[in-house]
Amino acid sequence: MIRIKELRNERELSQKDLALYFHVAQSTVSSWEKGVRDPDTDTVASLAAFFDVSTDYLLGKTDIRKPAGHPSIDDDDIKFALFGTTDIDDATLEDIKAYARFKREQYNKR
Repeated sequence: MIRIKELRNERELSQKDLALYFHVAQSTVSSWEKGVRDPDTDTVASLAAFFDVSTDYLLGKTDIRKPAGHPSIDDDDIKFALFGTTDIDDATLEDIKAYARFKREQYNKR
């Protein structure tokens, strides 16, 4: 995982922060960054989604973060898709994002 450390540092996250988010030990994140261990394919996909990059970029297979045709979704896109307006307070949006992460974790555990 050549780029985990780079992407983590861009977001100003510690290894502990990333470990907590992905429910793994800090030593696991460290081993990914050092190339000692590789995350499973589901975790690779989750890491790519978390950092908003392609799996190929995350794995160091390309220098293109996201291929054309894969638009990023920003907060206003989420607000408009759910409510038909962008006039939603940030606290509500963060609650929605937290719920979506919770549901994704439940889905991934099946």
